[in-house]
Amino acid sequence: MWFNLDFRLHAVNMLLVDMRNAENSAFAQIVLRPIENLHRGWKAFRQQNIYKLEHTGQVCLLRKSLNDTFDPVERRIYIGDGNIFDKYYIYTGSEANRKHTSTKAENNYPFLRTKAETANTGNDFIVFAPQEIIDQSIHGLTAHIQYYKKGSKRYTIMAII
Repeated sequence: MWFNLDFRLHAVNMLLVDMRNAENSAFAQIVLRPIENLHRGWKAFRQQNIYKLEHTGQVCLLRKSLNDTFDPVERRIYIGDGNIFDKYYIYTGSEANRKHTSTKAENNYPFLRTKAETANTGNDFIVFAPQEIIDQSIHGLTAHIQYYKKGSKRYTIMAII
């Protein structure tokens, strides 16, 4: 590509033929070393930008970028739905059909899940991450999710135990 340039070879090629000896070649390479360092930094920055452009807020790509950044070896970070559990009903409130689930003396309602587990928390997705990653870099994790998610999406970070 046009941006792949070997500065050491270029330094030697730009010397006059009569001046191409070991000392002049070394001097030309030393003079071009700061430009070579800038070029190396630019290429790394270019690769980071390409990576950011290739990843979006889709669940699979967000999970991949989170694991690439924060847990590259074990890849334990995953993304779940906003509500932890679905709501299951034995009967609706208007049916008031308690005679099959409890006696009058008991006078209680059977719950399969608590309100906190099935409530609409307002979160569109939950990021599950190991506790040590949350302890080490919660701010980096939050910033990473904020960068990739859509503007209207809400999330929570929960620890995997």
